[in-house]
Amino acid sequence: MNGEQSCFVLADPEACVGCRACEVACVAAHTPGQPKTVGALRTPLMPNLFLTRTERGCMPVQCHQCENAPCLRSCATGALERAGGAVVINRKKCIGCKNCVMACPFGAIALLGAEDLARLRGVFGPTGIPQDQGFPRFIYKCDRCIGRDAGPACVAACPRDALRVVDAAAEVKDKRLKATAALEGVSDGLSLRRA
Repeated sequence: MNGEQSCFVLADPEACVGCRACEVACVAAHTPGQPKTVGALRTPLMPNLFLTRTERGCMPVQCHQCENAPCLRSCATGALERAGGAVVINRKKCIGCKNCVMACPFGAIALLGAEDLARLRGVFGPTGIPQDQGFPRFIYKCDRCIGRDAGPACVAACPRDALRVVDAAAEVKDKRLKATAALEGVSDGLSLRRA
């Protein structure tokens, strides 16, 4: 496992207030040529992350860019690919079979539904959705904003720092070092008691 593949965006549900700045930033980052403010957007908001609310709180749910990605393995046409350490959609290959939607353990892949299509056709007309402007053909999911120099737009936009990019391998190494340091302190105390 390398650090590039293990990076994903993680949300802190205790810090998230549900302001949806992450969703707006996601849409703005993935919709070229569109204004970057909410009131000026001419298209429906279709972010690649999903703000989820429960009785206890809220937080965005997004792709964990799994190393052994069940969505990638389930894709019958090879429309899900790995690029820059992220699982991304090759829209030309996607047939909308929903295998990846069902395989994702986090519910981080969305299917473009009839309501979404109707909203997009209301903006762009009945002839179709402009794929070249970043709109999904069938499915959409977080791609960790690969190619964006500043990193994921959602992380940069969060006013509460509830989102952060996590390198799982580095996090595990850090936890092991902290656990070892804590145990060294305990083991020193134990050896003194035994003497």
